[in-house]
Amino acid sequence: MKQKKALLIAAIVLGVAFISAAGILGLGASDAGTQDNPLITLSYLNEQFKPQVLLSFDEKLAAESAAAQQRLDARIAEYIQTVDAKIREADIGSVGFTLVTLSRGQTVTCAVGTELLLRIGTAQAYGPSAPALVDSTAGTTLSAGQALTANHLYMVTIQGNGFKATADTVKILIRGDYLIQ
Repeated sequence: MKQKKALLIAAIVLGVAFISAAGILGLGASDAGTQDNPLITLSYLNEQFKPQVLLSFDEKLAAESAAAQQRLDARIAEYIQTVDAKIREADIGSVGFTLVTLSRGQTVTCAVGTELLLRIGTAQAYGPSAPALVDSTAGTTLSAGQALTANHLYMVTIQGNGFKATADTVKILIRGDYLIQ
């Protein structure tokens, strides 16, 4: 009987302890996550978690920004190469004058719009169609065989017209398309 009594007391004590522990754990669990008993404190979020998230975001943003800048630089370089190629393909002769040196008897036929400026020597207008050349300086026209005047600007208005060198050395500035024969 003593053993039964001791066993009964032990079972009651264990039961009360178990029920008390379950109640304490139950109360603590039901209160967790509220404002009075948060799972994570606001100071942890502000002092630990938020700076880590911001740092990670800044690193990813910097990496994406650098990659975007590289792509942009590559596109700009590609565009510059395309523009440079187009400039090289363009008719550069129409941009400025080219100094052409000729000898007696050589003939230059020109495209419409080509400009001529006799600098040294003598030459005469050449062309199957009249007027052979337009003297832009004097405001007159030249027929085939008429002499060009030094330092006058001439324009070709008919395809295939031009001039013929009549001195041993003739230097003329030409802007536009031409063919020396």
